[in-house]
Amino acid sequence: MADANVLGYPTLIDIINNYGSADARAQYIQPARILDRKCPLIRMLPMVASNNVLSNIATRTDSLPIPGTRRWNEGVLQTASHNTPINDPIALFEDYSEVDKELCRIQNNPTAWRTDQDMNHIEGFRQTLENMSWYGNIGTNPGAFNGLATRFNNLESYPNGDTSWNPNVLNGGSTSGSVTSMWLIEFGPGKVHGIYPPNTPGGFNIEDLGEVTKENAQSLGAVSQNYLHQVYRTHFTWFMGLQVPDERCVQRVANINPAILSSNDFDENILIEAINYLPDEGANPGTAIFVNRALKTQIDIRAVSQKINAYTMFKPGMDVFGGRVTTFQGIPIYVAEKLLNTETVIS
Repeated sequence: MADANVLGYPTLIDIINNYGSADARAQYIQPARILDRKCPLIRMLPMVASNNVLSNIATRTDSLPIPGTRRWNEGVLQTASHNTPINDPIALFEDYSEVDKELCRIQNNPTAWRTDQDMNHIEGFRQTLENMSWYGNIGTNPGAFNGLATRFNNLESYPNGDTSWNPNVLNGGSTSGSVTSMWLIEFGPGKVHGIYPPNTPGGFNIEDLGEVTKENAQSLGAVSQNYLHQVYRTHFTWFMGLQVPDERCVQRVANINPAILSSNDFDENILIEAINYLPDEGANPGTAIFVNRALKTQIDIRAVSQKINAYTMFKPGMDVFGGRVTTFQGIPIYVAEKLLNTETVIS
């Protein structure tokens, strides 16, 4: 786990760890840490408590006040900045875990076995949330939130509507077939962050409902009967949303050919352009590059074959999260499992 002081902001796991052992969720902190290690997006995502119950209202500055000049005994015109409110929803993810009481009881370590079964559901949460963070779409799923690919889906939009800035979706060059994307994200409050209801551990909650009687309705011909057995039941909820107050902090390189050593595959020149249009040009410690396995393979092959000095291959334990990582100009490159090789070409 990264030290929050390294990134400069609290992550989901920092918030969960603030809950002491007297809390009912304490036994699930270790599964939450396992979740953290598996998903770099969640690992780096700052978490900000919402100012509404199920949404967060922020403002985006559209223009700055321009001061005037004056001579003695003259005045200047009053000016003001212009702001646009943004309001992002928080989605509720929910699930139940059930294990047969008798199957649990015969295990060598029933408590550890049951926790292991619950972790399968936590993994399901991780994969669903990661997928929604990239491709979620309120238009097709009203209970969701819009992912980054839904928000940044053409090559012409200017971040924050600022025409003095470069469009933050760059073209990798493919014009047909299945493609993938590379994402550069500068995380931080006021930049790119997650949102969750206040007074919750990052929106994440696991509740042990204990032993309950499970009813299984089965039909025998025209007769329906209830068959009963005892189960241990666990209830999972996760309130989560995504907010991008400063759209310059997201740079997408789209239309990349995922096939290794093919035309219009990974191009360092486009990556450098994207880095230079981040507000802090990659210098912020909360900056990361996300790719899928196919694109990560292209990058590693390029780094080895061309021996470009911009690349660094870190050994285990050398990055802030204690793992092996490839960097480009000091920016870590992480594999995001849910980034697709089958995206549609955008224009």
